[in-house]
Amino acid sequence: MKQIVLLCLLLCIPLCLSAQQERELMPVNWKAIEKEAKKNPEHIKELVTRLSASTIDTTLTYPERILAFYGQTYLTNDAEESVLRGKMDKLKKEGQLDSCLYVAKKILDVNPLNLNALIMACDIILDMAEDTAHMGKVSVDDGRVYYNRAMRIFNTIAMTGDGSAEHPFYVTTVSDEYCFMRYYLNLWKYKGQALKDNCDIIYLNESSEYYNQPEIYFEITRVLERRIQLFK
Repeated sequence: MKQIVLLCLLLCIPLCLSAQQERELMPVNWKAIEKEAKKNPEHIKELVTRLSASTIDTTLTYPERILAFYGQTYLTNDAEESVLRGKMDKLKKEGQLDSCLYVAKKILDVNPLNLNALIMACDIILDMAEDTAHMGKVSVDDGRVYYNRAMRIFNTIAMTGDGSAEHPFYVTTVSDEYCFMRYYLNLWKYKGQALKDNCDIIYLNESSEYYNQPEIYFEITRVLERRIQLFK
């Protein structure tokens, strides 16, 4: 039941994928975003606050959303991903729901736009809402706060491409890829993966009403940059 509720929350008709041929794609200019992050980090922080607000800011444009989401990675360098993500996943596997939700929230304190933590928080809240031991602590409506923020990010990623080799979707982490495929495109079965230049190619074992190509391309320039930094 919880999985059904989660899918009902997250699998609204994707805002930007229903008319791919009619929309203007906005590929990410990494150099320009990195430059803005160094020159004017407070501007990006302001946009992140607006994008992650509990109620949608209808004045926020897609270029501003893109600057917020992709600029945030230069402010935090995805530090929360490497330090806390493993701990969050371990707690979820062990069934320590309160602790897992606490860690997810700690990740979001560092990066309010971390998709993995947003999905985990929503997932855990739905688990807790069904658990008699947590009755009254949380509700499905609490999960909507995280769902709404995640959907805005999914729609932002969707504006950067169409999943083709010519127009890949831009992501900041590998976990972005799987969150986007599962909870936005309803794609859960994969048969392989390959790296080509600065793109991660996922070969699909299924299609959905939102995506019907045999593979999907993700532009991972920022992922590769972070790997080089870690080795250094």
